[in-house]
Amino acid sequence: MTSFTVASILEKTTNRDKDFRYMATSDLLAELSKETFKPDSDGERKICKCVLKLLNDQSSDVQGLAVKCLSPLVRKVHEQQVEEIMVQLVTQVLTGKEEQRDICSIGLKTVVLEMPGAMAGTAVRQLAPKLVSGVANDTLEVKLESMDILNDLLKRFGGQLREEESDACLTALYKELGSARAAARKRAIACIASLSAALPDKLLGQLVASIVSKMDDKGITADLRRTYIQTLSAISRSGGYRLGNQLELVVPLVLQQCAPAKARGDAEMCEACLQAFDSFVLRCPKDVAGYQQEIARMALQYIAYDPNYADGDEDEEMEEEEEEDMEEEEDDAEYSDDDDVSWKVRRAAARLLSAIVVSRPDKLGELFPEVAPVLIARFKEREENVKMDVFSTFNDLLQQVATISLVEPSSADAMAVDGAISGTSALLQAEVPRVVKAISRQLKEKSVKTRVAAFNCLRQLVSTLPGCLAAHAATLVPGIDKALKDAASNTLRIEEIGRAHV
Repeated sequence: MTSFTVASILEKTTNRDKDFRYMATSDLLAELSKETFKPDSDGERKICKCVLKLLNDQSSDVQGLAVKCLSPLVRKVHEQQVEEIMVQLVTQVLTGKEEQRDICSIGLKTVVLEMPGAMAGTAVRQLAPKLVSGVANDTLEVKLESMDILNDLLKRFGGQLREEESDACLTALYKELGSARAAARKRAIACIASLSAALPDKLLGQLVASIVSKMDDKGITADLRRTYIQTLSAISRSGGYRLGNQLELVVPLVLQQCAPAKARGDAEMCEACLQAFDSFVLRCPKDVAGYQQEIARMALQYIAYDPNYADGDEDEEMEEEEEEDMEEEEDDAEYSDDDDVSWKVRRAAARLLSAIVVSRPDKLGELFPEVAPVLIARFKEREENVKMDVFSTFNDLLQQVATISLVEPSSADAMAVDGAISGTSALLQAEVPRVVKAISRQLKEKSVKTRVAAFNCLRQLVSTLPGCLAAHAATLVPGIDKALKDAASNTLRIEEIGRAHV
């Protein structure tokens, strides 16, 4: 990029016509994106000043291009220029006009995400204290934007914070967990999760202890209890094994909140608890092992949680042939309730069961008799998104059985392991008739997505137990025939052909 080219483009960005400014900004972006871009020090200053000015342009289209210019710019100019850009943008976010705050916030996020890693110390020094002050700001919009940017900063450079800086950051964020604003609590949870990955053990322990103490307070609201549980879950997902040492304090409290007598139909609380268990099981499987039985029991109970829907007795399934003639009319009369969020609980329970199955293959012999029948019974789930999770969890269970069957045990423990393998395979073989019966009904559903999932499940079943469907072909033929004749979707035909080859 020559000095003449720079000067020409920068001059056009000041034109009164927004279309000229737009084209000039587009040209500037193109030049900045070139590998050969390398301006001198004076050119850097002029370009940075110009881009910052364009961020406040009256045209939103020009502003959008200006934000895009920041990405290549901060990777190629000197550190001093990037530092000046950060300072100006964070000042605009904290004290600027409302109409400028949003675009400057987007621009600052871009700078944080795109700047070279070598500038981590500079970014933390310039931004962290200012953003922490923004978190404490009385203006909600400033507070929310500050936490959004701080979250990105912590994700990239949280490890660069000194202990006193981490403490100050944590203090401000922890206060927001008790905010009356749900949006503020949500962002505080995200920030604390990002911070926890690099938080010193001492501060992490203090944080968890404070949360546990708050949850023990009988005077706090259900919303705040749910917020604290979501925070623990987020810390687990972000910090991984580091929460393991605290789980003996945390898990009993979450189990208590999740108990039906305590939850009292609070679907959001149940979902938060199950999601917390999900992260504990996946991130700290050994530390949570002592509670696995209770957690699994909770998941098995809530996977059928549907208080607003009275399910028919299973004996009515014998009338299936008569009901098929009425399917078209019944489709329009299916249960529907926009206010019903119980499906979120069932989905969280299904995913928790998957986490338990995948994280503890050594316990498969104990888990299978409890988990398999419940999952098979839930193939009839009325919410399709939840049904997909149920199928996925059952497939995970089948894959674990298949994996264990391939294990080659050492001579020292061959007898014990062989016993477990044959036992689990035998348990699965005993469930095949029920699986086939349940899936054959799903193959008659109108939903293509449901039928594809059912065929995928059959494929995984025959992969795990080759030949297990030989005696059940007649039961599956109607569903297969319907799929092959379905003119609405080639996907079903492909899935069926693939299953047939297996």
